[in-house]
Amino acid sequence: MKLRINPRYHALEPFVRHLAEPGYFDAHGQTLHDGRNTLKLFEVEGIRIVVKRYGHLSLLNRLLYGVLRRSKAERAYLHAAQLRERGIDSPEEVAFLEIRRRGVLAESYFVSLCSEFDSLLPVMELDRPMARRREILDALAAFLLRLHDAGVEHLDLNIGNILYRREGETGYAFQLIDTNRMRFRRHLTTRLRLDNLRRLTCPAPVYLYLLDRYARLIHTDADTVQFKGVLMRLFFENRQRLKRRMKSRIRRERSRSGAVGRGTAPGQTDTPGNASAEQ
Repeated sequence: MKLRINPRYHALEPFVRHLAEPGYFDAHGQTLHDGRNTLKLFEVEGIRIVVKRYGHLSLLNRLLYGVLRRSKAERAYLHAAQLRERGIDSPEEVAFLEIRRRGVLAESYFVSLCSEFDSLLPVMELDRPMARRREILDALAAFLLRLHDAGVEHLDLNIGNILYRREGETGYAFQLIDTNRMRFRRHLTTRLRLDNLRRLTCPAPVYLYLLDRYARLIHTDADTVQFKGVLMRLFFENRQRLKRRMKSRIRRERSRSGAVGRGTAPGQTDTPGNASAEQ
């Protein structure tokens, strides 16, 4: 077991160690998200914390994370601290925990403080008043510029991973979450910036507006930035669709191969009614 605790939250170490107990995570906490990864909310020692359990990995990735690469949980922990060092807010890291069996990574957990910020997703809805949305989007464009000026390239820069909160009459603050996939550079070129912005999952009108505001902030022709940004986004989305098709095809082939290996014809189920008469 590999465990690292933020010294500010040493009192939470007993709780973090409980996560290594079989079934503890499944039986406790309030589920916030249950998909490829699972997020749960806990309150420990009067502190609201979020625990993220990373989903099942292939055997190859388990070996890689155990030997050649840091686990997602460890990277999330380290990146959250590095973001704040560069002036970018993120829920403070509390701990990460890795559980290995026979030297292979079996489970990993990232623990952070619970954010009091709100999701940006409702802001993206086109039926909301544009005046209020424009105010938030202008602030978001300025935040994205500050992110890039700090040399941060968030490789999962979708709207769901950016939280916001109103501060004062007209100001807004932002936080980044899902911090395990990031690159930190000394400088981001314009191409790298646009390549990063194409990951924003928002309606086309909102995306074009953000590109326009971003271009004006960096004193670049907005039409050129929008044109390049749209091309990059189309290429990115087509590539993502192709990857999903390939993964779906691979899963179907594996399922078909498994059925054949069990002596079951594709489309049939391995039930007593399909069993061979020789058995």
